Amino acid sequence: MMMGLGAVIFVHELGHFLVAKACGVKCDKFYVGFDAFDIKIGDRVIVPKSLLKYQWGETEYGIGILPLGGYVKMLGQDDNPANMEEEIKRSMADGEDVGDAMSAGLIDREKMDPRSFLAKSVIQRMAIISAGVIFNLAFAVLFAAIAFKSGVKYTPPSVGNVVGGAAGWENNLAGAEIVRIGDEQVEGNYFTQGDMIHSIVINGDQKPMEFEVVRYGESDSEVVQLTPKKGIRRALPDIPFLGVAARVQPVVGKEAALEGTAAALADSAFQYKDKMVEINGEKIETDIDMRRVLGRDSDKPAVFTLERTDEDDNTTTLSTTVPPNPVRRFGFGLTWGKIAAIQKYSPAESVGLQIGDEITKVDGQPRSDLLIFDRQMIMAARADQTVELTVVRDGQEQNISVQPKVPNVISDPGDNQPIAIDALGVAIEYSHVVESIEPGSPAAQSGLLAGDEIESMEFLLSDQQKEAEENEILDGKVFNIKAKKMTMPELQTSVQFLEPGTKVRFVVNRNGSSKEIDIPSRASDKYFSEKRGIALMKFEKYFVAPTWGQAISLGAKQVYNDGTRVLQFLQKLVAGQVSPKNLGGPGTIAAVATSEASQGPSRLLLFLTLLSANLAVVNFLPIPVLDGGHMMFLAYEGLFRRPVTPAVQNILMLVGFVMIISLMLFVVAMDINRFLPWD
Repeated sequence: MMMGLGAVIFVHELGHFLVAKACGVKCDKFYVGFDAFDIKIGDRVIVPKSLLKYQWGETEYGIGILPLGGYVKMLGQDDNPANMEEEIKRSMADGEDVGDAMSAGLIDREKMDPRSFLAKSVIQRMAIISAGVIFNLAFAVLFAAIAFKSGVKYTPPSVGNVVGGAAGWENNLAGAEIVRIGDEQVEGNYFTQGDMIHSIVINGDQKPMEFEVVRYGESDSEVVQLTPKKGIRRALPDIPFLGVAARVQPVVGKEAALEGTAAALADSAFQYKDKMVEINGEKIETDIDMRRVLGRDSDKPAVFTLERTDEDDNTTTLSTTVPPNPVRRFGFGLTWGKIAAIQKYSPAESVGLQIGDEITKVDGQPRSDLLIFDRQMIMAARADQTVELTVVRDGQEQNISVQPKVPNVISDPGDNQPIAIDALGVAIEYSHVVESIEPGSPAAQSGLLAGDEIESMEFLLSDQQKEAEENEILDGKVFNIKAKKMTMPELQTSVQFLEPGTKVRFVVNRNGSSKEIDIPSRASDKYFSEKRGIALMKFEKYFVAPTWGQAISLGAKQVYNDGTRVLQFLQKLVAGQVSPKNLGGPGTIAAVATSEASQGPSRLLLFLTLLSANLAVVNFLPIPVLDGGHMMFLAYEGLFRRPVTPAVQNILMLVGFVMIISLMLFVVAMDINRFLPWD
């Protein structure tokens, strides 16, 4: 990763260096990284500021200790405002004096050392300054072209699961294939899930986006208008969100059976790359086929028919059975809110349920636990039963009969608000105030009361469980409701991966006072999870350009798209439409680069393409200290036939320097909080 980042910086500085040399400018140093300081203990240098350096001719080539960029030190040019005056003096020919003219910016360039940067014409200096960006863009095209000609594996835009209440869920797009997004043709082109997410963020939540899709089970495409929403994901409340997750394949992933789940406890025969061809006798071609069968038959053993291919391409068929996976529950329900969204083509839409309706009773009985309501409705759908809902609308109570259906996909509640009831096609808001307690349940036995408001939750794992949790993801994990970072539905999802009896400490507000209540989970004998604990492979495609000409053309298009997206993001950032918390620093770059490199050399090259385009665009912004700032000064000089005075340059360069350092410190802080969060 560091080599890749170093290569991008090297290419940028190489552009400056080669054009400067071609223009006859003396280059004292060429460095990747900054040789800013020695690391010392007392007077002893532990790590020198130049990790590697070599003098060749008049130039010192080296690698600096600070890996945050690079530089070419030219005679007469310095980005440090404190050194500018000294550089001007150093640029003067022997025996010449700057005099009072320097402060007015009226230096006689004929009296300067002819090899000084300042002695060159405006056009030459513009060429030197812009060369770094030009080299970055040229090499970015080359990186992308090599990747496309070699072939690259990627995740295409598609819809697997959907998030309740979001636009993808409202439009019933689970399992849909995406053909086109706006003017961008997706089918047959290299366009990734990440590209789609970026397009959604840039679009924002104020206007709809046009998608051409082929719905699950359909053959013809359809154009839909989807408006991203903010606030659907509590962990990312400021990000515009369509609520569509990438598809997976009905093929077993590397982890096979996840620890602690039904598949692992059954000692099943799943192995990496096993392909699911049938479940309970039904043919499986897509992940949606698999999700539908497992959601419908969650209370039955799942008999998987698998195809396994060995190293010699011999295929064998085998069968393995996974028992039902009981839902771990605590025996209480949260307070229901109103219907926040209605899904298209759903039972709810067909009977006229509306946003703002509040369901108060189900078949004449008080509503119970919202988190198992969808499973109750699926059971009714399987039995071909009609359900009578008592609904309050505009203060008036009415009964509405509805026929639930088995959904293609059961939405994962996660940290989302509202909760989707897929069998009906409604998304219902909720609060963390306890509404119902089931008699004889762990919650009832532990003393939880209706009206208690949950403030936080914490897993109380046994020593054995802590040992079993290799990553200790759940060890001491606190779900803080007040901080709006974790929710009861998210805890409910997490506890499914722990054995029944695992205790959770609930801190509740009861009559104005906080109270701790420890409640163990219990395996339900009535409700079962559609998830059996089988890891699946990502849905990926492989793209390869047939000719070098097409590869270079695609590379140029990729660089243009990457650069345009950077500009769009910066525009949204300045306008306050995107949070600066989305910025990433060296840690984020390292994490993404490592992830991309693990996918193969082509993916790493495309990441370096993005990084190069990013560096080119950002470095050409009109900010003093950056190349764009220097171009701004040179444009002024070319227009008015006189340079910006050193005094003014000093002030502007100092402002730019402070801005860049502040930004660097901010993104590093964001990285620290992202990877080592304080809470």
